[in-house]
Amino acid sequence: MNTRNVDTFIAVSKYTSISAAAEALFITGPALQQQLNRLEGEVGFRLLERGPGGIRLTEAGKVFLEGMTKVRADVEALLVRCRETETRNRSLRIGAILGLKPDLYPRLSRPFYQKCPDVIQKPVMESEDQLFIDLDNGALDAVEYFECPRAHASGRNFEPLIWEGRDCLMSAGHPLAGREELTLEDLQGQNIIVYRFDRIPGFREYVEARYPEIRLSEDPRPMDFYTMIRSFEDGHVGLLPPHLRDEFLPLKTVPLRMDMRWPIGLVYREPMSPILAQFIEVARQVFGTRDGAEG
Repeated sequence: MNTRNVDTFIAVSKYTSISAAAEALFITGPALQQQLNRLEGEVGFRLLERGPGGIRLTEAGKVFLEGMTKVRADVEALLVRCRETETRNRSLRIGAILGLKPDLYPRLSRPFYQKCPDVIQKPVMESEDQLFIDLDNGALDAVEYFECPRAHASGRNFEPLIWEGRDCLMSAGHPLAGREELTLEDLQGQNIIVYRFDRIPGFREYVEARYPEIRLSEDPRPMDFYTMIRSFEDGHVGLLPPHLRDEFLPLKTVPLRMDMRWPIGLVYREPMSPILAQFIEVARQVFGTRDGAEG
């Protein structure tokens, strides 16, 4: 069945005369009538009939119009999904937490482009919750994130790429702010605020067993500029990944020397797209990791 003739019929059904429909569709009346005749010949029954008041649908035409309107809408929706699929097959969508400086993607964009110049790179910054909604719905290929339970929830996979310790974050007037480097011994007697213990597994148990004079507390609120500034006005010390050390000026950051490090990488879902597989391969080369081995 010629879809052009079907679309013409659907358009004509809104008018009361062939001439009015032809004018609206920018074709001649005879040409329009010819398309309708061809469609009626294909379906084997009359769709329209003329009367004193103009054209009107036959009973069969009403049923045909209702069904074909739905069919054409379904076809258009299908085409939209197919186009989106084709676009996804030529694009890479990497998400990062809104308000935090991405650490991985900026270092990977150029080398990935050099290997795959035809792939459209689409970095996205959203809230943490929205990132995982989009990842699970297929709107993102991967999310730059930390190794923690959320990275593995609901069938998610985690590809570790870099391992980082933590810096100490404090007000510029804190007694320890002028130091070049700190150790856990230097933090004895301090109140340490940790944003999400689950992102640095084992740290709380390690500190409580070896440095009981360090007071640890958890702040589960989103890590944004204003929250961090307010948290450290009273002399507290925070811990944050080194790649975020410049995000919270005028607070002062001091490297914390310790043996513990934690991975940052990409969270994704199976099946992994060929483009994401190429991106991860480039990332492994850039960061010197392979199959999850620490670099």
